[in-house]
Amino acid sequence: MPATGRVPPARATPDNRSSRAHTFDAVVATSAALPWMTGPAFISLWQACGLAALGYRVAYLLPWLGERSQRRLWGDHRFPDFDAQVAWLEQEARDLAGLSLPECRPYRAVYCRRLGSVVPLQDVFRAAPPARCLIANEPEHLSWYPLSAGRSAIAAGRTIGLSMTDYDTYIRMAGLPMGGPLARHVSWLHGDAVRRRIDVPLSLSPALTLPGVEMAVERVTGVMPGYARAPAVTEADRGVYFLGALLWEKGLADLVEIVRRSALPVDVIGAGRDEAALRALALQRGADLRFKGPDRRFWTAIAPYRVMLNPSRSEVLCTATADALVAGRHVVLPDCPGNLPFRAYPNAHFYDDPEGAAVALHKAMATLPEIPEKARRDFDWMRACGRLAELGGLT
Repeated sequence: MPATGRVPPARATPDNRSSRAHTFDAVVATSAALPWMTGPAFISLWQACGLAALGYRVAYLLPWLGERSQRRLWGDHRFPDFDAQVAWLEQEARDLAGLSLPECRPYRAVYCRRLGSVVPLQDVFRAAPPARCLIANEPEHLSWYPLSAGRSAIAAGRTIGLSMTDYDTYIRMAGLPMGGPLARHVSWLHGDAVRRRIDVPLSLSPALTLPGVEMAVERVTGVMPGYARAPAVTEADRGVYFLGALLWEKGLADLVEIVRRSALPVDVIGAGRDEAALRALALQRGADLRFKGPDRRFWTAIAPYRVMLNPSRSEVLCTATADALVAGRHVVLPDCPGNLPFRAYPNAHFYDDPEGAAVALHKAMATLPEIPEKARRDFDWMRACGRLAELGGLT
């Protein structure tokens, strides 16, 4: 069924999964979609396009936002209907990776500024067409709709859930009253949501756990091919950058302190709600941060940089860090569970405190990075999609 501007209502489905005809091999469902520059948006787009490139029949299930939500989330970048967003995504898929976009289907959603999230307004699991495998990106988030179907009503032979956000850490860092008990309660709810709907729960690193859920750590994501084609660092390349959303939860206070102690200028690539406060703090502390704005195709601008500094401790597995490693750059990171997978790569340097970060930063600046053969193999997107097909029982 072609994409339409009108969002179809959620469909009721029979309870006997074995009797359903599989319209698709895989349905990739996401809690976020481009042009919102967030991890699940890029990851889900790549999964849908990559599985289609491998020859599977794929549907991409993504949120459709009304005009008010689009304005709040995307600013001037808005679409009159779902067809227009699909046409834009088709061009993005070609530009980003040279891949074709599979069939797209919408579910109704709204952007909640207070939560900083897209919230479903219908049952995403019932909106998914019948398939051999349903791949749910952030399944706990997709379950926020209070009447979401349980496993017996999901029209899929197998369900995979890829959890990507450490909500527990975000809530504890937000400074909310009773943050600890609230974080534990939300974690319990999310664990229950995953247990009720997902056959194969996955995480990208040991940083994320949910109560009562055994999540295997699997490499089912990759890096945009442009990063693997980035020019090698030369002696003349001396730049340092931070790339990410400008939110305090991303370690921005540590970023300012590290830059102040290292006395090195750092370019900031990104935007977010805390940009003004970050600018003020950097000015107050004498940290040389240079704000460059967001860049969806940063691989085309990475040439002058030698090092990425990423102080965030809230990530499950930071895509921007993987991008830098694949591009053959040094990365300077805090020693925390979310960064554990990056210990496999010689261009990754770790620290425990801001003083250690300044030392690691100067050490990285003093040497040329090694050729990133292992990182490029490990973060190859088509290899990741092949593994996802195996886990989904598609091979």
